[in-house]
Amino acid sequence: MKKVVTFVALLFVACMFLTACAPAATATSAAVEPTTAPAVEQATSAPEATTAPAAEKKEYNIAVIRWDPNDIYFNGVQLGQEMERDRIQTEEGVTINFNVFGANDAAKQVTALQQMMDTGIDGVLISPWRGEAMVSLVEDLNTRGIPVVAHNNAIPGGKSAFVAMDNFAAGEGAAKYVVQRLEEVRGADWAKTEGGVLVELRCIVTISADIGRHDGYHSVFDPILAENKNLTWETTEAGCDGAKARKYVDDMISRYGDKIMAIVSIDGTMGVGGAVPALDAQSMLVPPEDAKHIVIATVDGTQVELQAINKGDTDVSFVQPAVGEGITSMHVLWDMIKNGGAQMDTPTADSDYLTGDEPWEPVVETSGASLGFEGPWFKLQTYGVPVDRKVEDKSNWGNLIYVDQNGSDPVYDGNYGK
Repeated sequence: MKKVVTFVALLFVACMFLTACAPAATATSAAVEPTTAPAVEQATSAPEATTAPAAEKKEYNIAVIRWDPNDIYFNGVQLGQEMERDRIQTEEGVTINFNVFGANDAAKQVTALQQMMDTGIDGVLISPWRGEAMVSLVEDLNTRGIPVVAHNNAIPGGKSAFVAMDNFAAGEGAAKYVVQRLEEVRGADWAKTEGGVLVELRCIVTISADIGRHDGYHSVFDPILAENKNLTWETTEAGCDGAKARKYVDDMISRYGDKIMAIVSIDGTMGVGGAVPALDAQSMLVPPEDAKHIVIATVDGTQVELQAINKGDTDVSFVQPAVGEGITSMHVLWDMIKNGGAQMDTPTADSDYLTGDEPWEPVVETSGASLGFEGPWFKLQTYGVPVDRKVEDKSNWGNLIYVDQNGSDPVYDGNYGK
């Protein structure tokens, strides 16, 4: 059993090392929020990885493959990875170079990782845009003895460690809260409303996070739909794109009007960036206590989502703990590097991997078989805002990254979620 350092201590250590707080350390990384998608970023000329035992090496090169550099969630993940990297550097007297590439494009991610492999790397942190596109590369990395930690989206068929929250639990929790809100807003018989419509916004239907959240939503709503044939469920795949989601919700409004009762989104971008402006444009964005209020649920827990809850535009967000995902993924990768780079075997029983006081703990090491890959799944906990914690709670990763980028706490001047 291992104990994670608290976020307060981690943020202090991170502030000593991150470029924004002090002169740049020897480890390099992409800026947290660049304005354009970077090419393969290698601010230092990375020496080739060697076969020397971990105990004899003092410098390591890590490939970090992530989604678009403007993606708020993955900026939070990268912050967590940098925090854990800096802790390791301080405690173990090593240098860890991050070579970062971000793109919402599977082919570009593959090319970038291949280039990094050619220059020499000691490990890989990857959130693939399409996990199935990375299988052959993961097999190649396994052959070379280079450890791989996938996070957020699993790589099916390959052997890798995987770090992610329980996405099914997030969808299930959000759906239960939507039902609660529908009962509060429209009455106990809301499901018997003739012509009622429920809308689901999906990201990419083949990725593990989307599948888990979708299944979680449906575990609650399918029995209700089966008993109430007067209800209609509409769904679309909008690619985690706010503009595409808005167009779809615009179409749903044109078709169904005020029959729409709730909108559940697989992520925050489509909920806040798609559903909210579509409703607002039609004067259908009304306060949470109004009988015509359309209940909106999201999953992620970004600062934007927290503000939307506080304003009363949306109702709930189940948190995908970005900073916790970053810390855990780097922690797992370092454990493998120290143990010679071999991939971890699939555990035969569940056990606590990281424990502490953060809302995403304990991190449970379990089998990844249910997600279609060989290896361990390091499963973080999810929680709801405002179900379990309120919008202004300092442990919410959306608030943590706001402080990191702005140097002060966010202001919540709305009337909800507190």
